[in-house]
Amino acid sequence: MRCAKSLFVMTLALCPVTAVHALPSDSSQPIRIQANAATLDDKRNTAVYTGDVIITQGSMRLAGSRVTLTRDAQGQLNKMVTQGGPATYQQTQQANEPPVKARAQTIEYYAADERVVLIDDAFLEQSGNTFQGDYVSYDVRAQVVNAGRNTSTGASGAESNGNGRIEITIQPRSRGNAAQPPAEPDTGESESSAP
Repeated sequence: MRCAKSLFVMTLALCPVTAVHALPSDSSQPIRIQANAATLDDKRNTAVYTGDVIITQGSMRLAGSRVTLTRDAQGQLNKMVTQGGPATYQQTQQANEPPVKARAQTIEYYAADERVVLIDDAFLEQSGNTFQGDYVSYDVRAQVVNAGRNTSTGASGAESNGNGRIEITIQPRSRGNAAQPPAEPDTGESESSAP
């Protein structure tokens, strides 16, 4: 019974994950956690889910081989760390827009900051723009991407997979007016008018 109660509490702790910049209906959707096994530690306020873990709530989907959840002293979700080969994250920010999609060997979600951190083989796609490297941080609230070296632990991209370089592809913004056909080059010949 204690395990079931703890599992229920940990499930409720996930509610803030999608509350601010997700679809408005996400926060009212039930949370589903699928895994092969779960270990819950009330003293340390942690829960570890292993074996093809899938967490969903509305449009949010987080998947990996191991997910560790930690709560603060008040029982609110503090941090969620997902590991996989790779771990994946997806969430629709606004209706009629494609979802933000991300993958990495490790995905860290910081609930208070509403920030997703992708570590090692990181890839994030937002509205057709892509960010790829060893470290990508995504501020969900501000919709700001920071790609480069992992400054939070002092590790650099060179230490994790080679050159530490990032690759970014930015799609052109669509303009309100239809494109005008290019002007024909002036060849110096005058056009003759038909009789």
